[in-house]
Amino acid sequence: MTGSAAAKGAGVVLVLLALAAGVLQTAVLWWSDFPLGVPGEWVWERIPVVGSLLVIFWPALAAGVLLTGYVVLGSGMVAQARPWSRTAWLVGLWLIGSVWLLSVVGSTPGISGLSRIPFVLFYPRSSGYFTQAKEHAHDIRGFLKGYRERIADSDNPENHLHLGTHPPGLTLSFLGMIRACESSPGLTEFILATQPAGVSEGNDAVRRTEQIGGKGPAFLPADAAVLWLGGWIAAVISTGTCIPLYLLARRFVTPSAAWWTAGLWLLVPAAAVFLPKSDVLFPCLAMWAQWFWLTALDRNRFWHGAATGAVMCVACTLSLAFVPVALMLFLQGLVLRPESTGIELLSNRSRWHVYAGGTSALGAWLLLCGVVGGFNLIGIWIQNLKNHAAFYAHHVRSYWPWLLDNPIELAFSLGLPLALLAVIGLSLVGRIPGAKRWELLIPAAVWMLLWISGKNMGEAARLWVFLMPYAVWSAASAVQFLQQRRNGQAAVAALWLVQMIVCAATAVRIDGFGFNELGP
Repeated sequence: MTGSAAAKGAGVVLVLLALAAGVLQTAVLWWSDFPLGVPGEWVWERIPVVGSLLVIFWPALAAGVLLTGYVVLGSGMVAQARPWSRTAWLVGLWLIGSVWLLSVVGSTPGISGLSRIPFVLFYPRSSGYFTQAKEHAHDIRGFLKGYRERIADSDNPENHLHLGTHPPGLTLSFLGMIRACESSPGLTEFILATQPAGVSEGNDAVRRTEQIGGKGPAFLPADAAVLWLGGWIAAVISTGTCIPLYLLARRFVTPSAAWWTAGLWLLVPAAAVFLPKSDVLFPCLAMWAQWFWLTALDRNRFWHGAATGAVMCVACTLSLAFVPVALMLFLQGLVLRPESTGIELLSNRSRWHVYAGGTSALGAWLLLCGVVGGFNLIGIWIQNLKNHAAFYAHHVRSYWPWLLDNPIELAFSLGLPLALLAVIGLSLVGRIPGAKRWELLIPAAVWMLLWISGKNMGEAARLWVFLMPYAVWSAASAVQFLQQRRNGQAAVAALWLVQMIVCAATAVRIDGFGFNELGP
């Protein structure tokens, strides 16, 4: 076989494997009752789908055509584009990706569609941060000062399930939105005017339920506006992950391959399944922290290190899920050297200036929390970890079944075609020049340690969303490999379409919030 024929054959085989993977995932989710988890401990339920599939999927179909056309057009433009033009293309990808995400969620029938946004954010059963902000955080300083004591009882279900395992950042975010909407009727009216019909129906249902129950404060128009605003922000931040992903992929692949890689993030089913949970916010913060850190190591700059520290401080005030990301960055700092990146240094200062920048940001943040906020953030983190450990004392989990299940759950939440690309990309890491390969190998190793540690036995599809951009980043090498084959662009486009179908089929089928339990 000639080299040209072999190259073409490799591309065809990869596309066929991706197609087979997509068919397999769709068949398992739609035409089987194969348990999605470990029976008796935790299983994701399927959403009953009744009616014409064309009617169900038309919002996703319309948005998918728009997104695909934009990505195909942009793939030929970004390579020659000037920096400002490339930025505009990326912003366009972000905005159209947001439309796609909301359209996929809107295609999901019943309460599991856009109507889920008010339900998930309002009721403590699924979240609780809005309720905590509205009912318990009127005195911000008093709330923060007593926060650790509030979450100290690990036997309280809300402490080992949701609220008590997180720092107060999410509650403070909702408090800010509540005060903004309550103080500005014009802003409230504007936000409510932009809500889709599904969100409006969800807000109306919450309002009726609260009127009947008569418990707690009345459900006001400002509350409805906050719930839609919170869902919209979650969607926009989630899709915004595509921008730092492009910048990271550009470190070792062409602009066109990086562009397709950034677009693939928008096709990760988990983002649509778990919107508007806070988990979908975290990938964007993780990727910006990663990009700032690698840039700091490249350039030996204090301020890039400080930017990394600032992003990580904000992130860890929202969730301690970022602890593995911090470990990744630390290990990358040990392995990577400015001279190993192949980038000319802009400074002759020691690399310890990078660490000084990061630790300075951390120190400033802790001081700000202590002096201005009046609370001990480190003490809260310690209590959060205790509460997380208490979860397994109240909910039985079996180590070995979950050790086997979690990689499968991860692959389905990424989409099997994209998971295949990520594995192939990691296998090609040896082609990445110099020490840059460790930029991908270290996150893969830390993720593997998290997997075998048993810290996430159940709901890995949701709990690992913050790490999923690393899998997409790994896929960049596979995308470039495919592009270099004969008819490579067509092969990448075909793989894109397969992943898009898998994304929509998964998002419409999986109940990420247990709404089936509420049915008749």
